[in-house]
Amino acid sequence: MGKIKTKSHSLKRDLARCLSVGMICAFAGAFIIGDITNYLQIWYRGKYPGVRLDFLSTYWFISYAQVLFIPLWIVLCLAVTGMIFYNRELKKPIDILLEASRKIADNQLDFRVEYQKQNEIGLLCRAFDDMRSALYENNRQMWRSLEERRRLNSAFSHDLRTPLTVLRGYVDFLEAYIPDGKVTEEKLLSVISMMNGQILRLEHYTQKMNVVQKLEDIVPNVRRISEEEFFNNLCETGQILCGDKFQLNGIPGRGALSVDMELVMQVYENLISNALRYAESSVTVNCGISENTLAVSVLDDGAGFTEEALKNAARPFFRDEKEADKTHFGLGLYICRLLCEKCGGTLAIENHDNGGKVTATFFCG
Repeated sequence: MGKIKTKSHSLKRDLARCLSVGMICAFAGAFIIGDITNYLQIWYRGKYPGVRLDFLSTYWFISYAQVLFIPLWIVLCLAVTGMIFYNRELKKPIDILLEASRKIADNQLDFRVEYQKQNEIGLLCRAFDDMRSALYENNRQMWRSLEERRRLNSAFSHDLRTPLTVLRGYVDFLEAYIPDGKVTEEKLLSVISMMNGQILRLEHYTQKMNVVQKLEDIVPNVRRISEEEFFNNLCETGQILCGDKFQLNGIPGRGALSVDMELVMQVYENLISNALRYAESSVTVNCGISENTLAVSVLDDGAGFTEEALKNAARPFFRDEKEADKTHFGLGLYICRLLCEKCGGTLAIENHDNGGKVTATFFCG
């Protein structure tokens, strides 16, 4: 079915129409006023022959009536024409724009600027609504970013408590027993080793947090790369990380794509490492390019994602309750999601027939 064409109106054309009607009324009224005054002059002379044009006499008023009333009539017609044009074409959109400006000034962006006429004022209202929509989207993203940062800081503070509490317990233990010589050298070395483990965990944790904080300042550096070179990079990295478990599906074409290869490979390496932790015997990568989208899916043959993980695995500091690896901070998929969004894509987490599947997409136009 074809698109319904809306009739377009020009504000200048509407003004010209109103002025034309106003001028017609003005000239018609001026002609009538002149005709009436001429008729009255003839009638007065016929009734009072030999009348003189004395100042302020009745005949004087009749003679000069058209000089007074014709300009007043023309001015009245133009004024009424202007009022009609203003009320029909300008008053409503001006009120709409003023109200929209007031709401935007009050940071109320959840509304629409609606004006149906297809003229210059209508275009202005639609442009104003586009600006409001852009502001709303920018604010929404900023609010989401601030909320994400708040949750991240809250989780960061929460996760720091455990190793700090453990370290405090070890310090209290050493302060209580070392002065009295109640700690053997073997026990002392064991405590120091455990404290060192907690310190290393804190170092790794802060490094991860530092990476996350810097992600917000990343600007993708897009460059052209051949599909063959891109697939070779995926294959080499996968074989290095997974060895014989790795399998890559996807036939490189003869064309090229535009991506930030470093960011794509960072996401890819994270996904491969994450899949390898859960895979039993294989890690499979499916790669495809369609239109302006590059999709990289990493599949493992492990137990798959739990229902809770399907919803929250890409959120910061999420760890499954059954997770055995305590050095895993739950930031890998979160970082992947942020990098995908930086590159104009998404991160999708799901299960397939034999395990878990994570698909990263990137804009590659």
